[in-house]
Order: sequence, then C-alpha cells, then structure tokens
Amino acid sequence: MHIKLTAMALMLLSGLAFAQEKKVTISAGSKPVFKLSVPKDAEVKIKGEKTTIQAKHLWIYLWRVQDAETVAAVIPNLGEVIKSEFTNFVVSDTKSIEVLGHEAKHLMGKGEEADDGDPGTADVVVFTDGKNVFAACVHGEKDEAAKERPDLLRILKSAELP
Repeated sequence: MHIKLTAMALMLLSGLAFAQEKKVTISAGSKPVFKLSVPKDAEVKIKGEKTTIQAKHLWIYLWRVQDAETVAAVIPNLGEVIKSEFTNFVVSDTKSIEVLGHEAKHLMGKGEEADDGDPGTADVVVFTDGKNVFAACVHGEKDEAAKERPDLLRILKSAELP
C-alpha cells in the first residue's frame, strides 16, 4: 500500500511540474529547430531571428546568429549580437556547458543596458543545434543577471530537438 501511495504522489508531483511549464518552439528561418520548456505564464514574442521570453522576474532574449557556423566564431562579435539589449559587454568569466548535446559557452560580464545606459551585468550562452548557432541572454542593473542565471540555464538545459 505504501508503495502505491508513493507512486501516486510522484505521479501527481510530476503532473504538477508539467502543468507549470509549456513548450516553446524556436525556429531558424522558417524551420522549427528545437523546443524549450518555459514557465506556463511566459509571454513569447518573435521578431525576425530574435525571440523574447518574458515571465515573472525573468526576461530571456534569444537570437539565431545568421551566417555563424560555430560557437567559437560568434564569441569575438558577441557584443554585436546582443547590442539591441546590452552594450559594451566585457566578459569576466567563461564556462563550458552543454546545450542540445553540443558544447556551449556561458559568458558572464558587465556593460550597460541598451535602453537607458544603466550599468549592469549580463549572462550570455552561445550554443548550437548542430546546424545553427544561437545566443541567449539575460541582463539587468547591478547583479540582476546572476539572479536570472539559474532560470536561464534550466530553460536551456530543457532544450530538445523537435
């Protein structure tokens, strides 16, 4: 009986976690290339090659980097990629992580918010699906990026091919 109750509780908890998230499809050009699990209340806006995911206390910006063939090729020009949201990005730390089964780079640093020039921090992850290269960014004044970092990484780790 105890095992049945434990199994039932686990099923309910996993159903609850699923109910709190939804899948979002990210495209390259007009072709769907991967899906992300985002908070159920997240608003997703797509404008060209840029996707904005906004939820309570979270703003993620995601770009497909056109004409990029590798993650390494994007890093020297990363400031250009994210300039609509964050400018003068100076990297202070870089870590290797994995997204979609490929090596990705997680860069953290300082700069200014593009909308008002306020000093702040940003976390940027550059990754590939094997064909396209993407950059995902969270940023904000002071240490706001560090507060959003766990959600950014959790969402990127949820990435799956369609």
